[in-house]
Amino acid sequence: MYKIFGFKDDEYLGKVAEVEFSIPKSGSYAYLLGNFNAFNEGSFRMKEKRGRWSVTIELPEGIWYYAFSIDGVFILDPENEGRHTYKRHSYKFERTVNTATIFSGEKFYHSTSLIYVYSSEGATHIRLRAIKGAAKKVFLISDQKYEMEKKAQDDLFEYFEAVLPGKDELEYYFEIHTADGITDYGDFKVDFNEQRGRFKPPVWVFDRVFYQIMPDRFANGNPENDPNDCIELGIGHYGGDLEGIIKKLNHIEELGVNALYLTPIFESMTYHCYDIIDYFHVAEKFGGDKVFKRLINELKKRDIKLILDGVFHHTSFFHPYFQDILEKGKESKYRNFYRTLKFPVVSKDFLKTLHSSEPWLKKYRKLKESKWNYESFFLVWLMPRLNHENPEVRMFIRTVMRYWLERGADGWRLDVAHGVPPDVWREVKKDIPEDAYLIGEVMDDARLWLFDKFHGTMNYPLYEALLRFFIYDEITAEKFLNWLELLSVYYGPAEYTMYNFLDNHDVERFLGLVRDKRKYLCALTFLMTYKGIPAIYYGDEVGLENMNVPSMEASRTPMEWNANRWDKEILKATKDLINLRKTSKALQKGIFKPVKFKDKLLVYKRTLDNESILVAINYSEKKCHLSLPSSFELLFQNGYFNEANMRLGSFSSIVAKGL
Repeated sequence: MYKIFGFKDDEYLGKVAEVEFSIPKSGSYAYLLGNFNAFNEGSFRMKEKRGRWSVTIELPEGIWYYAFSIDGVFILDPENEGRHTYKRHSYKFERTVNTATIFSGEKFYHSTSLIYVYSSEGATHIRLRAIKGAAKKVFLISDQKYEMEKKAQDDLFEYFEAVLPGKDELEYYFEIHTADGITDYGDFKVDFNEQRGRFKPPVWVFDRVFYQIMPDRFANGNPENDPNDCIELGIGHYGGDLEGIIKKLNHIEELGVNALYLTPIFESMTYHCYDIIDYFHVAEKFGGDKVFKRLINELKKRDIKLILDGVFHHTSFFHPYFQDILEKGKESKYRNFYRTLKFPVVSKDFLKTLHSSEPWLKKYRKLKESKWNYESFFLVWLMPRLNHENPEVRMFIRTVMRYWLERGADGWRLDVAHGVPPDVWREVKKDIPEDAYLIGEVMDDARLWLFDKFHGTMNYPLYEALLRFFIYDEITAEKFLNWLELLSVYYGPAEYTMYNFLDNHDVERFLGLVRDKRKYLCALTFLMTYKGIPAIYYGDEVGLENMNVPSMEASRTPMEWNANRWDKEILKATKDLINLRKTSKALQKGIFKPVKFKDKLLVYKRTLDNESILVAINYSEKKCHLSLPSSFELLFQNGYFNEANMRLGSFSSIVAKGL
């Protein structure tokens, strides 16, 4: 069941509720799952309380979806009849879950919290939420009277917004027109200079376009360091390393990207390296610490930023701390470093299989069917879960992150961030230099993870909208726009520092899903012209295909370096769009102004100061007519566009200036 114990105003998210979730006790451990943590174990561990598993968290108003995990088994709330089939293409989730309605009862609401009012880049945004249908019109009353536009709606509320010229201070109230008359609401005053101190992302991120590399799959710069004693399952090691990245920096620089995100580069037993053995040394198979230093020096020369992948939800089974537990059991000083359930943590038969001479694939499958006495990532024995309640674990995380920032990294992408308690990331952020970019892997609603935890997250909710519109044809342009505007309402200024992508190492390549180059370039046009920090996954720029393997690994195809096999049209369009993004302040920080979102046509502006960029994407089989003034500068064209009669071809897009 869930109980609401009261509401308060949060300085970032506005009205939030203190909500207790509980279930009758069974099993040895339990977690709360929900769309607030992508239904992932780890972040909200429940404790025994009067014969029940219980945990209390703070949630913004709205309808949330949840369930429980007991001993790793997905369990519905037997005391809540509210049910809903929750589906997300973005992380392959579709299950019946419970619903929790979080509502204070207030018909109208506004506060001076960061998502309801903020001022940046010459524009001040003010928002009001109302119960659906309660407000006919809303006016903002300040130095003058501004009519507010209905921006978006979700299951419970409608959100109104006014955008004013940039302010340092503002006093205002709302005039709300309802069926019963006119109501004046509130008496607010905001000092934006004080407010900006609450959320200060690194200034360098806004003009960056990221390029994600999985080092093993990219380029083999030194075959002599190829691994020979690692776990080989399914798609094994390809041999890529940091020397390979250094040798291909000309390609990266010519592409135009100016920031890299590398998946883990530390010692591990697998090609993907999400099972880390040593956090303080670069894997020898990638060239070791000396080559990392060379890479840093080369990147600095070219003004290319670098963020690393931090895996702090779990470690490798072969990490020295966990090996100490295997050896010493409850006498190990690291016994509380992990989520151990009882001792010994594995049986003698488990160890016998582990140390046998059988091929890795065969014994890995046997171990997968065995039992072990510790929590692990997605029930994978190789990845034991850390105990984040242990202060030593929290210090370990901060120490590792500072260590590599001091050695030249510019930030971190934190793996399975939604599986680590939010307060851990709050502690981390306080301890990290302000110019380090922190993004979390949060695969669903990111509101609990922003501002005082991360500057942004991997924008899976945006990716979900892209899949539904561009791939699966599940939503119209109108619904796509509402999705975009809801994310704007939920994230406020943080939407400009979200990490936006079409694909990555955990999902299938967008081109492989859409199976049409014209359609892919339409989606790429949107990515490069929308709010947030855009990212390219290695090989996308040359039309790299998916592999015929399970979907989580399908996108991990080795990079194609034979230029004769590259898709030159995609390469040129990618370069042009990256250059356009890097040279336009309006695309980096400008206001998003919808012009026309109808059926499959997307037309919008990005404006900042005197710069105005218009984007038109026709995602249909039919040509369409655009209403453009006679004087404009065409900056980018994908597909067919006739300037004489303003006809935009099927699955075509343009970017223009001077409108």
